[in-house]
Amino acid sequence: MDLLSAYNHNQNKELLKLSDIVLNSVQPRILNRDKVEDLVDSMRRLGLIEPIVVKRQGEHYVIIAGERRYRAALKLGWEEIPARILDVGDDVCYEMALAENEKRKSLNPWEIGRAIQYLRKEKKKSAAEVADLLGYTERYVKQLSSIARLDQRTVEEFLESGREPSVKNLENLLRQKEGRGEIISPPNKYRLVIDISRLTGKKREGFLSELEKLKRKYDLL
Repeated sequence: MDLLSAYNHNQNKELLKLSDIVLNSVQPRILNRDKVEDLVDSMRRLGLIEPIVVKRQGEHYVIIAGERRYRAALKLGWEEIPARILDVGDDVCYEMALAENEKRKSLNPWEIGRAIQYLRKEKKKSAAEVADLLGYTERYVKQLSSIARLDQRTVEEFLESGREPSVKNLENLLRQKEGRGEIISPPNKYRLVIDISRLTGKKREGFLSELEKLKRKYDLL
């Protein structure tokens, strides 16, 4: 069963007690897992817009997607939280967590790279299989996997400095850290300038969203 089928056809939504939910010990998100102040404010005003996703494990439920929503609910003192319950194996659980986080753009390239390394080394996934899962090219998958050679502390210090964790910036950081190798991304030979000043509202948002998809699909930086 593919991920979409598992999510759409093998789910059950109900209210779960927070005390019955446990964190996933293996998940793609690594940094800032406990920084949920923004969600606390939002959930206090609006409630939970989208349920968390869990799988049953014995008498408890393991989080597949929505750990930060769960942590925010704890801070708010909630006793229950809406959840979708899926009947999936551990491998599919991890892949769904990665796909969900990628969809929300809540992981930086280093975290995605670490997840890709895990899938390729521990789960013996090919670059093509991972690319298909995330909607990336194989080249981009290998690019992110290379960035994952950076250690966590180096990345944390980089983020604390206020610099943007883009693929290009992290590749440059890797080169400086290792003191060898070439930048993985090719130098830009052409520059395309698009004037979107006349686009407003949803048209502007829609254009930028489609542009981001094209950049990922064709490895445009």
